[in-house]
Amino acid sequence: MKKISVKVLKEILDLHKLWLDTDNKQGKCAFLANVNLANVNLANVNLSFVNLEDTNLTGANLSGANLEDTNLTGANLSGADLYCAEFRGANLSGANLSGANLSGANLYCAYLNNAIGLPDISWIEPGILVQLNNVYDDIYVGKECKQDNFIQDSIGMFIQNNPEDETIDMLVGDRIIRNIPDWVKYSGMKKIV
Repeated sequence: MKKISVKVLKEILDLHKLWLDTDNKQGKCAFLANVNLANVNLANVNLSFVNLEDTNLTGANLSGANLEDTNLTGANLSGADLYCAEFRGANLSGANLSGANLSGANLYCAYLNNAIGLPDISWIEPGILVQLNNVYDDIYVGKECKQDNFIQDSIGMFIQNNPEDETIDMLVGDRIIRNIPDWVKYSGMKKIV
């Protein structure tokens, strides 16, 4: 695993910011795969589209970071602070999230296949009341993601798992919301005690 200095990391991230700010016309998309970034402070940094495959981000501060469409396949995020991080469309397949703070993280359309250390959701069963955060009504149209009717801080009742299409159904108020993606169980639900 490669180690890079803080100075080199700053240069890479500055070029990445320029690449994002100029619609990919200047700068360069960051490539940080298989790099040791343990305990680094990346709070509020825009890391969208960065390749962080197999990167060591143990204990890193990624609170408020934008990781939209980022490749985090096999990344080690154990103990990382991911508070309010944006993971929309990110690939977290095989990532280690043990002990990571996912509070307020947006995992909308993120890939979580074989991710390790996701919060325990064994308490979720039909009839249980939960508080919903970061949830969208009418999530899928065919295979396409879309967002309508954002639900924040609503109380809902879990109805059922739909393992065949990796979704769940909830009763919120007087309406049933179907096809809520499975990732909501990890970042968008809190049990009402």
